Amino acid sequence: MIYLRYLLLLIPLWTAQADIVVLEANESPPYWSNSLPGGGLGSELVQAISDAVGLQTQINFVPLSRMIEDKNNNDLGNPEFYMAQQEFAAIIPFAITEAAIFYYRPRYNHALKLTGFNDLKQYRLGVLKGTLIDRHAFEQMGLHFESSYAQASLFKKLKLGRIDLVFEIDLVGRQMIAQLFPEQKDDFIRQPLPNSISPIAIMLDAEYPHAVEIAAQYRKGLAAIIANGRYQQIVEKYYPDGQLPSGWFANLQRFQQLYSF
Repeated sequence: MIYLRYLLLLIPLWTAQADIVVLEANESPPYWSNSLPGGGLGSELVQAISDAVGLQTQINFVPLSRMIEDKNNNDLGNPEFYMAQQEFAAIIPFAITEAAIFYYRPRYNHALKLTGFNDLKQYRLGVLKGTLIDRHAFEQMGLHFESSYAQASLFKKLKLGRIDLVFEIDLVGRQMIAQLFPEQKDDFIRQPLPNSISPIAIMLDAEYPHAVEIAAQYRKGLAAIIANGRYQQIVEKYYPDGQLPSGWFANLQRFQQLYSF
C-alpha cells in the first residue's frame, strides 16, 4: 500500500498529452484561415509550438462576434480586443502584426496624404468591429467610422465607395485584396501606420483547467521553435520578401514582458 501511494505521488496532476487544448480564432487570412494549408501563419505557429512540447491543440474558427461575446473561451489574436470583456489566466504573445491604411486609388485624382488625425477627418473610415479600444474618443476627435465583422465586407465597401479608407492589419489587408480583386490589386494603395505594432497571442481563460501549466508549456515550445529555426521558416514564407520584418523579435520580447503575469 505504501509503495502504491508512492507511485501515485509520482503521477502529475496534469500531463500535456492527456488533454486537447481548444483555442478559437477568427477567419483572418493569412494569419487564421480554414482554407489555407496549415490554417495560416498563426495556426502553423501554434501547432509547431504545441508539437515541440507534446501538447495537443485544436483551433476552431468562429465569427469574431462570437469570440468577443464568449467570456469563457480561449482566444487567439490581439489581447487588447478581449481583455476588457474577459479575464485570462495567461497571455502568451507569439507573433506580431503591423497596421496599415488602405484606399482605392481610382476614386482619387491624386495620392492621398495621410500623416495625422487631421488628415483623416474628411474621410469615412472602415474598421473591423471590436478592434477600436475607445471608439467614442476617436469620434469626439472628429473621425467617422463604419464597422463590420468581416474584412471582406470592408474591402468591398471600399471599392464601391461606401467608405474611403480601411484600417486593417497589413498582411490581412493585402491578402484580402488579392483574394477579392486579383486583377485590380494594384489599384489599392496601402500606407503602413507608424507605432501600430501589436501582438498576436494565445489567451487562456481564467477558469480554464490547468491554464498556468499549459501556458508554461506553450512558452517552452515557443522558445524551442525559435531556437531551432522552425519559427522563422514558418513566418518568412508568408511575407512577400521572404524575410522577417526588422525588429520582429525585439517587439515580440517586449510584448512577452508586458504580458508575463
